[in-house]
Amino acid sequence: MGLSFIQLFEAYRTLWSNRSLTKAELTEESCKSLLYEAIEKELRDEMTHPRVRQSPEVKFYYAVKRVIMSSLTETEKLALIQLHTDIMERIAL
Repeated sequence: MGLSFIQLFEAYRTLWSNRSLTKAELTEESCKSLLYEAIEKELRDEMTHPRVRQSPEVKFYYAVKRVIMSSLTETEKLALIQLHTDIMERIAL
């Protein structure tokens, strides 16, 4: 990946402006941790009531679509899609 996790975290925050994803000190390691946690929550649909949750595959589709349709740079888009893919592979096992 050519971007730092701080840059990716900031890019991800632009996609989800209504979520509180900030911490006092944004280090490379804290941004990586927050980013992985946020994407995993997104793919597991943990912000939705259990009765209406969608499968990780459906959430992955919507997440990738949201990234592609955003105004982020192509580099940011590819890096975020790669992160989503990595996390999806990990949770889908």
